Amino acid sequence: MEANYGIGTGSYTSERDDWRRAVERARREGWPFLELTAVVEPLLSTLIEFLELGRNPLDGFERVSLHAPIRAESPAGMVEAIAGLPLSGDVIFHPDAWADERSLESLGERVVFENMDAGKRFGRSVDDLRRVFDDHSEAGFCLDVAHVWTNDPSLRLGHELLDALGDRLRQLHVSGIERDGTHRPTTQADLALYRPLLERCEGVPWILEAVIAN
Repeated sequence: MEANYGIGTGSYTSERDDWRRAVERARREGWPFLELTAVVEPLLSTLIEFLELGRNPLDGFERVSLHAPIRAESPAGMVEAIAGLPLSGDVIFHPDAWADERSLESLGERVVFENMDAGKRFGRSVDDLRRVFDDHSEAGFCLDVAHVWTNDPSLRLGHELLDALGDRLRQLHVSGIERDGTHRPTTQADLALYRPLLERCEGVPWILEAVIAN
């Protein structure tokens, strides 16, 4: 396992809906960086309960980030709930759903937007993301290399995004992916394809959103 890699709890098919089991698996496997994958609202609710345990259940990880729910019935209420968590790390948002949400200002520089896959109408291009960062000047950037591939199999788009937004880069998302944006186990062929982008991002964590296939 390379030093830059971390894991997202959503990559664990059987444990991803059970915070205790997912976090314990990540700890057991020795990942230094952890992303708490709360992409649907119910998972954020159970995360609150998990983090209220008597001891800090996240002890031992060098860095912990949170992937916010993709959508929320009450966006401002969701942001307030996230702000109230006993977490201080980055919070990843999808720009197609969250770019116009003014309540994100309360999270300040913790806000991080990732580029979107080919199935989304907004958040895929350099121009889209520049518009987002014009409105959220403190926000960081998460490069999702698999999302890049769905838009541009040559991955040139990824280099363009790094050229334009590299000074905001906080982390990467890495996974295997299908053309329709469905994540699948990450293969060695995927990692070899992504290598030129990964090598440009050695100073930030590379979060696996799908486990590496055996």
